[in-house]
Amino acid sequence: MYSRLIAWLKILLPLGALVLLSTIFLYSRDPDPIVNIPVLTGGADPTQTEQVGSPFYAGTTEGGQGLTIAARQARFSTSNGSGMIADDLQAVIDISDGNRIVIDANVGRMEEGDRLLLREGVTLQSSSGYTVRTEGLDAAMDRVSIESTAQVEADGPGVTLSAGKLRVEEIENGSDIQLLFTDGVKLVYIPQQDEAE
Repeated sequence: MYSRLIAWLKILLPLGALVLLSTIFLYSRDPDPIVNIPVLTGGADPTQTEQVGSPFYAGTTEGGQGLTIAARQARFSTSNGSGMIADDLQAVIDISDGNRIVIDANVGRMEEGDRLLLREGVTLQSSSGYTVRTEGLDAAMDRVSIESTAQVEADGPGVTLSAGKLRVEEIENGSDIQLLFTDGVKLVYIPQQDEAE
């Protein structure tokens, strides 16, 4: 009798333990775990608020100039995801002759057709020491072709100037880039003092 009871307990106790464990896991698990994943949404069109943190792009233009674009964050600008808006954007053009152009903007809009629209407090700095400030620049991403959408103010070694428009483009052989100021250019020359004086 005693041995028969022990034999039954050896079978029933492990089975009971398995039933208890399976019950614990069954009732503690959410039936749909995806429901609890936080997603940035904001109404009927979730693509308006979906964001990408610290986006980065690196490539080369048709003329062989290096191009990198980075931002603090970016989000879709249209419901079909064809464009993006970036905050605190910086674009860097590395010219093949060793010079560099750095463009900073509070807002950048990337449009179809490889167009980059820079707005709100745009600053362009060249490694040769010139700084240009304006409220808007339109740029191509597949080649060096930049044009201002508003008046520009610039300063550099020995000069300050203002102009109605700025255009940045590659020269014919593609080895250098030129800045063209047009539409009512006003230039003030500041003589540089000799360091020996």
